Parts: sequence; structure tokens; C-alpha cells
Amino acid sequence: MDNVSEAIAQFNAQARANNWVQYCDPGNAFVMRECDELIELWNWARGERDLPARDDLPARALKPYLQRLSIVERIQDDPPRFKFRLVGTIITRSLSERTGQAFDHESATKEQTERWTYSSLLSLAVKQPLRFPTMAQRLMVGEMLLLPLADETGTPRFVLAYGRYEPTRDWSVRETRAFASAS
Repeated sequence: MDNVSEAIAQFNAQARANNWVQYCDPGNAFVMRECDELIELWNWARGERDLPARDDLPARALKPYLQRLSIVERIQDDPPRFKFRLVGTIITRSLSERTGQAFDHESATKEQTERWTYSSLLSLAVKQPLRFPTMAQRLMVGEMLLLPLADETGTPRFVLAYGRYEPTRDWSVRETRAFASAS
């Protein structure tokens, strides 16, 4: 088993033990076409490097995704703490305004703080796109894409998250691409 598979297996064991509403899909079987588009953009921005820097993904390139996108920053190593740097308007509608708040803000539950922290840590550790399917009380289902980003020194520090949650969506049906990839 490789390090990425081991890290995902450990995260999923922790998710089961803590009854989290999400797990990490080791196959990255994305349903939302936007996830594939964002992964292509992430790969383009990183080029030959392990990770793109946060500044390599300008707002103009992310514009079609901004409503459902958040960017978080690791602000402390031990113990690990993260802070929301950008929160899209659709996310704000369901979670309230979080921009500038740490994951452990008083408005977050213990489960949210732990789940957000450990999924972000996993993303930074494996340095690759990750898929997190979610089911909240069998009423809301969705998927989340996490993309790790580096700071200006190349240190993994930021995580771009994109997700969609819907009460009636059949997440077994893969969406078609919005546009064909440029050759």
C-alpha cells in the first residue's frame, strides 16, 4: 500500500470512528463536471511542480466556481489550526459567513472543526486532488473536492475546496462536461 492509500485509509478509519458525515473516496470518482474542470486548472497552474501556489490560481480563472468555493489557510502547525480566507456566497448561505474565522470558531460544531481540520491536513499531506462524498442525516448529499495549494515559499499551506450539496440529487449519475477540453 502506498503512502497516499495509507493516509486515505487512516482518514476513513477516523471518519468511521467519529461518525463523520463524509469520507475520502480513494478512487476520486467525481460526479460533478466542475471538479474535473478544477483539477485540470489545478494541474495547469502547477506545471512541473508538486503544487501550484495560491497566487497561481487567480480569481479570474476561478470565477465560474467562486460561489461554491472556499480557500482555507493553515495558520498554526501544533496543534493544527485553519482559517477561512475566502468563502463563496452559496457556502455562506448554509454555513453563515465564515471568511476570516478559524475552523474552531464558536459557531462551528466539534464535529465540523475536526472533520474540516483532518480533511484539510490530508489534502496538504498527499498533495493531490481528493474527493469527499457527504451524506448529512440522509437529507443532504453531495461531494467536495479539495485541492492543496502552496504558499510563496512552496510550503503546502492552503486548501481550495469546492462542493455541492443537494437534497434530491442522484450522485451515482456522472455529469457530462460543460465544454470540450482545448487540445
